[in-house]
Amino acid sequence: MHTFTLPSGPEVGIVEMTGVEEDLLTNQRLIKTGEAVNQVLANCIKRMGDNDAPGMKDILDMLSGDRLFALVRLRQVSLGDEVELELACPNMACGARNCQTVNLDDLDVTPYPEEREFEFTLPGSGKAVRFGYLDGHKEKRLAALKQPSLTAAMMIRIHDIDGQPPSKKHLNEMSMRDRSALREEMTRVDGGIDTAVDVSCDSCGARIRTRLEAEPAFLFPSAV
Repeated sequence: MHTFTLPSGPEVGIVEMTGVEEDLLTNQRLIKTGEAVNQVLANCIKRMGDNDAPGMKDILDMLSGDRLFALVRLRQVSLGDEVELELACPNMACGARNCQTVNLDDLDVTPYPEEREFEFTLPGSGKAVRFGYLDGHKEKRLAALKQPSLTAAMMIRIHDIDGQPPSKKHLNEMSMRDRSALREEMTRVDGGIDTAVDVSCDSCGARIRTRLEAEPAFLFPSAV
């Protein structure tokens, strides 16, 4: 068993993936609902802090940054530190394939602060917004939406706005200035592991942006 310290502080004990987990991660129905990752984490996390028998509720209770961190470390112990990516240039006139190697040990990890709730004053309206972190339960609710949106992703983290429960109407009527400032504040206080990939096309220089976990080669090296 391999031991790692989560961005929120506790240690987790992880065992490598087997064919059972590979089957889960190739089940498109389970991937779409998020259940594949939840079950893989539940199968492979054997200890969480003082809990020697974590169950699905414990997996869903994990903060999103901790969940992604655990998935990255699980990939390392199962398939190695290096991820070989083949990234398509987004420039339709180019379309070149770009090879990029990412060492998972080099990814930046940001610890979570002790606080679990934050208050932010919107710069435009002056309203006070209380918000918290994403966790597995909220991720599951977002995955269940037929049409996920930026509004839904923001609202699910908000506890209240000027003491009132958030609504889609509140978020839709919020100015872009306030929405942008709120998203920046949410990002600022977040912990976790930085899986962003931001490179330039070798052929035309166009910017290529993605996330490691979105690339097939992250969990299936043979995809490259």
